[in-house]
Amino acid sequence: MTALNTQQWSYEYLPYTVTDDDGSERELPNYRIFPDDHPDLYVAETNEHLPGDEQETHAMLIAAAPQLLEALTYFFNIMHDYPSSLRKGYVTQALDKARTVINLATGKASL
Repeated sequence: MTALNTQQWSYEYLPYTVTDDDGSERELPNYRIFPDDHPDLYVAETNEHLPGDEQETHAMLIAAAPQLLEALTYFFNIMHDYPSSLRKGYVTQALDKARTVINLATGKASL
């Protein structure tokens, strides 16, 4: 089995400061998703018009996208010969990989 050369992505909280009509300032939530090896080259930004917790949920899912693709590709590749993959332990590896990445995408764990 060959693994994809998956790039790792992360996200960070980068809120905007906005001035309301009354002159008061408030924080507007915003998240940026970026490759770990090039944090200045972000790949996505959340919609600041959504609630902050929803934005963070989106950021976690987007940041996990490369690992999700890798896990799904691995699963797809082993399913062509399920009996052999089961015997060699690849199915267990695929399930473990999928569980880990789902936890990453849902904020329950980190790699």
